[in-house]
Amino acid sequence: MSDHPRIDPVKPERPDSPPPVPVSPHLLTWWFGLMAAGGVAFGLYADELPFGNGVLAHPMVVLLACAVVGLLTLRFLHARPVLQLISARCLAAGAVIGIACFFIGAWFGGNLINMP
Repeated sequence: MSDHPRIDPVKPERPDSPPPVPVSPHLLTWWFGLMAAGGVAFGLYADELPFGNGVLAHPMVVLLACAVVGLLTLRFLHARPVLQLISARCLAAGAVIGIACFFIGAWFGGNLINMP
């Protein structure tokens, strides 16, 4: 038996590494709120096809691509995996909220904005 502490080979401790950036306690509020607001905003103009006619230019696809870019930015700013910042269940719930709000925004954009 040795007297030195056991070192984890997967995650070795590095004394020279900076401490992790603390996570905001309001991160889920921002995640759900921005997905809801983005869903409504992209849905309002979905009938006009502002990004073009292709499948990748559909406003819902662009909304989800913007969400992925935001999550990647969050990952690099905190230098931690996204699943350590936001749970997988909350990520899926945010995506569902964004899609539902997209359809609400599309309904408003198609029915209420063009009323005489």
